[in-house]
Amino acid sequence: MRAVAMLLVLGTLADALAQEVPTPPPLPPSPTVAQPLAMPLPPPQPPLQLTVPEPMMRAWHGARVMSGFGDAFGIIGTGLSLGALIYIAATSYPPSVGDFTAPPKLSDPVQVISLVASTMSAVGFSLAAGSLSWRHHILDALDADTGRGLFVAGTVIGLGGLVGVGASYFFGLTDYLNPHDRTIAVIATSLGGATLCTIGTILYSRDAAKLNRAWERLTTF
Repeated sequence: MRAVAMLLVLGTLADALAQEVPTPPPLPPSPTVAQPLAMPLPPPQPPLQLTVPEPMMRAWHGARVMSGFGDAFGIIGTGLSLGALIYIAATSYPPSVGDFTAPPKLSDPVQVISLVASTMSAVGFSLAAGSLSWRHHILDALDADTGRGLFVAGTVIGLGGLVGVGASYFFGLTDYLNPHDRTIAVIATSLGGATLCTIGTILYSRDAAKLNRAWERLTTF
């Protein structure tokens, strides 16, 4: 009997072991946590524009008008200088001392043209210098000046031209030299002075272009 009972117990254990272990049910998926949306960035703000006082606006426009008159005088002076050079080349003026039929005078056409040309160039340079100096002062008061390198260079060259123009009147209105040498001195100093004034004005125009761009950045909204 014990043997039978043992067999029954072993058979029961074998049947229990033979049964498959039940698979546990799958775990439910973890809930997805929604990420908070990033706040949109504010739109970029336009750069602050400097309010230019009305008196400075009027002063700037006045300086531009002065510059316009200076350009007109400079163009006239340059044209007359070229005319004088063409006259000299075409007529071989002044003649040599041995070819004098009459001594050259200050009233000779080429001398008159040279003096007028140099005077026009000198006036144009002076107006351009005043205009540009005024505009530099305005931008400097607004902390927007672009520098005065070109202005200084143009001023130095133009002042040399003014000295030449003054020397031409000195030689023309005095008897410091004989008529032939005086004529050469008048033509050389007047046309040389006009050329230097023109070069100074050209440098001024380049500087004025820089100042105009700086002014537009201040006043354009």
